[in-house]
Amino acid sequence: MDYEQAVAAAPPGWRHYEPRDLDRLPMGARTRELARIPPGELRHFEDGDNGAQERVLKAAFWSLVYHLDPEKWDALAGVEPIDGRILDQLPSTPGLAVDVGAGSGRLTAHLLRRCGRVLAVEPARGLASLLKRRHSSASVVAGWAEALPLPDCASQLTSACGSLGPDPAVLAELSRVTAIGGTIALISPESPEWFESEGWRRVSVEPTAAPQHDRWIDEFFGLPDPPHELVMTTVHQRPLARSRR
Repeated sequence: MDYEQAVAAAPPGWRHYEPRDLDRLPMGARTRELARIPPGELRHFEDGDNGAQERVLKAAFWSLVYHLDPEKWDALAGVEPIDGRILDQLPSTPGLAVDVGAGSGRLTAHLLRRCGRVLAVEPARGLASLLKRRHSSASVVAGWAEALPLPDCASQLTSACGSLGPDPAVLAELSRVTAIGGTIALISPESPEWFESEGWRRVSVEPTAAPQHDRWIDEFFGLPDPPHELVMTTVHQRPLARSRR
């Protein structure tokens, strides 16, 4: 999702944050967020322009939640369970399954039931801590989707839920770490129609209502939308080697 799209899609909870909260982000997360901001917008933000500060906070909303308020994200994930009809489409494997952007373990929990080994990749320390306490049998490592801490062709199932879109660098990395014959599966991806046009298998089911939950979740995040869409592809050839500087 580009900067303008992130601004337009920000939930109401962006008002919970202030410009100084960007300085509370871990260095890597803060650098990534600032790099997304158009240069002119960044100058206005740093000059204290109210409009620019509002837009930047909207664009950075999810990073602010993941890193500063992981319990809020965990509460949202609890009322957005992955539809079982989608989970049924995922392959089982005695080998390694990877959960990219694993959060507090919503998808990890299901992978542990159907795969031999599970590696959860999560850059936000608070979310990773929740995941480790909840799913001690999973291996949890820090990492970003475009630079996964895995060797080539390591995973038989490389998956993610609700965090990835058609970013060339990310897709190349998912392909790199997935073994020949292995599966890449993205649940609730951005722009699922793009993946479908590129030959990925797309599975959509009628959305189900979120379970009963506290009102603050709606007020902060908007109405919950339990994941009900999946795109999948099989890796048929080894991707071109990439520099890992």
